[in-house]
Amino acid sequence: MSREEPEGNRSKGATTARDWLRAGCVQGVIVALAVVFHRPMFGANFAAVEPGLVYRSAQLHEGLGPVLRENRIASVLNLRGGSVRDPWYRHEVEATAVSGADFYDFPLRPNRKPTRSELLALIDLFERCRYPILIHCKSGADRTGMASGLYLMTREGTPPEEAVKAFSIVHSHIALGGPEHLHEPFLEYASWLKSRHETHSADRFRRWVIEEYRAPDEGKPFQPLRPGTRMARRIAAAH
Repeated sequence: MSREEPEGNRSKGATTARDWLRAGCVQGVIVALAVVFHRPMFGANFAAVEPGLVYRSAQLHEGLGPVLRENRIASVLNLRGGSVRDPWYRHEVEATAVSGADFYDFPLRPNRKPTRSELLALIDLFERCRYPILIHCKSGADRTGMASGLYLMTREGTPPEEAVKAFSIVHSHIALGGPEHLHEPFLEYASWLKSRHETHSADRFRRWVIEEYRAPDEGKPFQPLRPGTRMARRIAAAH
């Protein structure tokens, strides 16, 4: 006759198994979060959009100079804004000047749909800026994702369904609370192509932005971006 295991031992064994399972799940979540957020937390969100040509990052602060030198950056696109009162801004302007790179100052809002003139200014810039270029905002997640996706569509021929993946959780992008509006040009253009059974091209996208895109500044002409700080350009314009 077999002897049954005491009830207390069975309960203890089941509890131990559940504890091990729970601990394993927690460890798995921690590992997954570490993999996903390692770049934003420890790598300044730095990554190549197109190796050798386009890079993206968060605000690099003291690490900007080495990144410019190591990647031979010829242009820096600052989407964050800033002013001479901000230490990070002064450092960025100085480091860019020392490296001989062009500095483009183009502040965008991270929580609304881009305007037509903003899209056209970025499209135009990617056609004529010196490469390699570094694109950044504050965290490198939202505005930087939009500009990176625009580059892919206009210079690499990437269709909007793929280009929109420049918005990624890997870069800490979360499409809630405002940043989701930055997706709208990609989604609207993809829908427009599908409704007309058209395929993507850089020229077709630019014409769509000019003729079809609905934004608050529909009649406002875009201003081509020029190298230099906004303060310097205002001083020059005043004289």
